[in-house]
Amino acid sequence: MRRLGILAGIFIVLLGGGAITSNLLTSDLAMQQTTNPSGSVLTATPDQAAAFIVIVGFIIVNVIGAGLTLALVFWLLNRQVKVVQQESSES
Repeated sequence: MRRLGILAGIFIVLLGGGAITSNLLTSDLAMQQTTNPSGSVLTATPDQAAAFIVIVGFIIVNVIGAGLTLALVFWLLNRQVKVVQQESSES
């Protein structure tokens, strides 16, 4: 039941992100772009928007990679602890 809740939450976040990206909800939530570098501070040039997306993507990939690496290390350590406990109980 807990997995179903987690999957439902992820699905809702994905739907919300898609709605914001496609401007279904409102255009105020989307980043406005301009080709004028001295335009409003609330708009971004296409180069600035692309750089922002690349940097955010890089950070997200690194955080996920670090989390997966830590999960693997702790899983391997836990596996070895169980092996040692089993050997000590057999002796």
